Amino acid sequence: MKLKKLDFNEERYAKPWHQLPEDQHRIKKIIEIVGQNKRVLDVGCYDGSISKLLLPNKNEVYGVDISEKAVELAKLNGIQAFTCDIEDKLPFLDNFFDVVVAGEIIEHIFDVDNFLNEINRILKIGGYLVLTTPNLACFNSRWRLLLGKNPYNIETSLGSNSAGHIRYFVKNSLSELLKAHGLTIDVFASDIVQYGANRYSVILARLFPTFGMTLIVKAIKNVEEAKGAIQ
Repeated sequence: MKLKKLDFNEERYAKPWHQLPEDQHRIKKIIEIVGQNKRVLDVGCYDGSISKLLLPNKNEVYGVDISEKAVELAKLNGIQAFTCDIEDKLPFLDNFFDVVVAGEIIEHIFDVDNFLNEINRILKIGGYLVLTTPNLACFNSRWRLLLGKNPYNIETSLGSNSAGHIRYFVKNSLSELLKAHGLTIDVFASDIVQYGANRYSVILARLFPTFGMTLIVKAIKNVEEAKGAIQ
């Protein structure tokens, strides 16, 4: 099963990332939340496209990815990148990072409990996770359901158009999951509200983030909640 997962990731995520115009709004929010002068880990760093944008803000940036080819691309982008299966133990000491970025990753993870425990472990007390994931309850998905169609980003096979999504979240379910692992949401935002083919609004996403395409959160690790995290 692990070999099949590796093959899938090498096929889908070992080439330079072709960004869409709407991706820029999500990336801009990630950079803003991460801030400056931080030691940062980009989990599932892919080719380092986002990681390298954190470097000008005087951040020390590391990356991990299961794809060896992706890691090589990330290194070319100036990232201290390592190959590892992010569903296993992450190769870093406890309390090592100020910030962990998990952009469009958790929806691919089978054991989200182990994944979040590992993030909790490597984060410093007071450090934070910057996480983004597709919003199951985005405006686009709501009207698709009304029309009897699958919500946006729901996948039913590993076909050629599949990104490998197996987990789905709304604001409430994501908040409860993070809290159970010692991480409390401090910032909740979104990127765009899509209301037609290639038609979207950034302003609506700011006003009504629960209708946005992407859930974007900053979740802080604190002492008491870290002690009570699910094992």
